[in-house]
Amino acid sequence: MNLPVPTPTLTRLNPHLFGMRSAECGVRTGAAREASLHEEIFDACRQRGWIALHGSMAERSHRTLGEPDFTILADGGRVFFIECKSRQGKLSPAQAALKFHAEKLGHTIHVVRSLEEFSQLL
Repeated sequence: MNLPVPTPTLTRLNPHLFGMRSAECGVRTGAAREASLHEEIFDACRQRGWIALHGSMAERSHRTLGEPDFTILADGGRVFFIECKSRQGKLSPAQAALKFHAEKLGHTIHVVRSLEEFSQLL
């Protein structure tokens, strides 16, 4: 299947879908380790043809308070909710509350600290 080539604007606005890394599109990143984990997860999703929905790390987002870093639409109708943390990073109270409520509803928000942990979920 031949997919259409994205426009430069679409590519710039959706670097995680079209192969640009954050540094290439002018996005400032937060903590280096967590930011690099985000990039590794984006790369893993791109390689599989998955859609990774993600807010900007460059500025405070207008997303739901406590929302996981990634909502990943994978093959086979699978959906992953991923929260990235550095080795010693902790969930904020809002993140912990959302994770707890999601689990009560039968959903899992996975907290990952490395690409290896992410890969084990797949």
